[in-house]
Amino acid sequence: RKGTWLFMRMFEMEIRSIDIYQYLELNITSNPVPKDRSGRTPLHYASRSDNIRMVRYLIETFPCTPDDPDNNGYTSVHGACEAGSMELVRYFLIDLKCNALAETKDLKTMLYFASMSSNLELVRFLVKKFSLKPRPNDIETAQSVNPDSSVVKYLQKVYTDIIFDMMEEEKRMKEIFHEEYEQQEQTKTQRKDITS
Repeated sequence: RKGTWLFMRMFEMEIRSIDIYQYLELNITSNPVPKDRSGRTPLHYASRSDNIRMVRYLIETFPCTPDDPDNNGYTSVHGACEAGSMELVRYFLIDLKCNALAETKDLKTMLYFASMSSNLELVRFLVKKFSLKPRPNDIETAQSVNPDSSVVKYLQKVYTDIIFDMMEEEKRMKEIFHEEYEQQEQTKTQRKDITS
């Protein structure tokens, strides 16, 4: 219990030394993956602070995975997106094959947290590689960070394209339905003519 509190405090103060964790390792054998009150593990904090060296150490040494959620469904992958860490997000999603579609209990996605970071490269990566679709709250979040940012413009364009594609698909479906309806009506008329 004492080791858990001290470890969480180290991250709050942004101490990023693996040496300190290795020192504490001996004291946490009864609880190898300590959690704080919100259910976050050391991996959550290391990911959110973009501490790649610590993340790799924790994953290689302890039974933890970036897909493990806290009490609200927030994962270490969300934390890496929030930190804007392209390297960590690639490591989690490509190398470790973590779930790119994971959502928090309040429905926040990887794209939401990446939007907070203002990292356009990361936002594009999530949209293109994993087909994540921006939601209005993703755009609003990006606007709250920087209203004129390239992230906002990119998300707005992707969102507009999605809406346009949906409208085109709806139009196409209506045309198909209309053609099928006309064919059915024509067939009915022909049958009437034959029977008369």
